[in-house]
Amino acid sequence: MNTRDAFDLTRALLERHQLAHWTVEWDSAKTRAGVCRFQEQTIGLSAPLTRLHGEAEVRDTILHEIAHALAGPEAKHGPRWRQIARSIGCSGRRCTSDDSERIAGAWLGVCPAGHGVTRHRAPTRVTSCTQCSPRFDLKHLLGWSLHGDPARMHANYSAELKALRSGTTSVTMLPVGSRVRITTPGRYAGQLGTVVRRGRTRFHVRCADVTIDLPFAGVEGVGGEGVGGEMLLGFDDEYDDDGVNAFNDSEGFDEDACARLSALYPRSSPEK
Repeated sequence: MNTRDAFDLTRALLERHQLAHWTVEWDSAKTRAGVCRFQEQTIGLSAPLTRLHGEAEVRDTILHEIAHALAGPEAKHGPRWRQIARSIGCSGRRCTSDDSERIAGAWLGVCPAGHGVTRHRAPTRVTSCTQCSPRFDLKHLLGWSLHGDPARMHANYSAELKALRSGTTSVTMLPVGSRVRITTPGRYAGQLGTVVRRGRTRFHVRCADVTIDLPFAGVEGVGGEGVGGEMLLGFDDEYDDDGVNAFNDSEGFDEDACARLSALYPRSSPEK
């Protein structure tokens, strides 16, 4: 659908449902069609996916987000949201249909048997193919390429793979407050510091009067606290594609896998 027409349709539907004071914003999301941002009172729409989808699907996405606005943040995708969604003409589906067109990621992971999955972001965790095994298995490891060419992997990925191939079956996640030694080459190599913040793939480490941003693999714990290069994230919003198993950071092989963890529903805002 043309984005100009989609914008006009969103404005018209907002006014129809007494939300004329809400705003409409475009973004470049590739794995979700829309988002309701309650604090900003904004309906966000993916420009790339809107252009791919037909008018009926775009309308359903808009009504999906309007239903969130009407139901409130506590409703999430529960019964109250579903009742409101259907009452205003939305299908009430939590996400776009399986038949919807999607944007393939630039990262392609292929297992030895030839099964493939794509991602929009660089993998930072080691994953295996769920079509070959429902549990993580190094024999079915996904090999990654970027835009069709062999890719240099994230430091955390390389460190995790090295640990797994050496026989590691459990790893330690350094919490905020841990004392660490910097192993990344450079002016701060060898210095001691304290983890003051932990992001999705990186630590903020305080050393004397400076705070340094480092990948997990760039530090090692001191005092028996574990090695940064052998640590994994908890299951966050990293997985935006099906067909992958991840090594679990506390229980050896992850029997539940992470193949269906969805980036369509981040914890901060309900999305479609």
